Amino acid sequence: MAEPAVTSRSNPLRTVPAGVSLGPPSDPEDPVARASRGRTTVLLVAIAALLTGCGADVPAGPFPPRPADIDTTSVDICAGLTPHQQAALGVEPGVPGTAELSEGPTRTCRWSSFDDGYNYSIQTLPVPAAVTVGSPDSTVQEISGYGVVQVPAHATSVPQCMTYVDTSDTVGIRTLTQATRPDKRDPTLIEEVCRRAEVFTSQVIENLRSAR
Repeated sequence: MAEPAVTSRSNPLRTVPAGVSLGPPSDPEDPVARASRGRTTVLLVAIAALLTGCGADVPAGPFPPRPADIDTTSVDICAGLTPHQQAALGVEPGVPGTAELSEGPTRTCRWSSFDDGYNYSIQTLPVPAAVTVGSPDSTVQEISGYGVVQVPAHATSVPQCMTYVDTSDTVGIRTLTQATRPDKRDPTLIEEVCRRAEVFTSQVIENLRSAR
């Protein structure tokens, strides 16, 4: 599998708008968590919390110019992985889902693997990726020419790596890569999860750009 070109650029000067949270779902009745119940209920972030406090004053973000906007409002996001890529990852076909948030609808697609212990998902966001800049433990990077914010979480329990992609000025997408059979004795596992996240996100970007 080809490694994507990734450039890390930390940005300590920007902060997330008041009320923004990037934590995993903690409320069992959270609408986004409800939409993802099934085999991998932890795959989605609490987007409702992410949107709290977001309005017209959205930070521009320290991102490079986009090669092109990606239309996340109508594209089939399960096209984020080709059949060949799914086979290489050893995942089941993508399972689509939807949820309605106060800021607009969100769509998801998740791929589960019961062999190598990694799950992958995509979620459309009704806000731009710029709102996540400056969140705890985040780094601003560049993947396949697009600015992204990478946020690792749960390094010592169920490691996951969330990547928010700057697809346009008004909306974005988030990818999530998660280890489902973590070895708690290995503190470096989160590094492998985020490495896989970079490859997965690069594939998603390239596939969704060309999807119609």
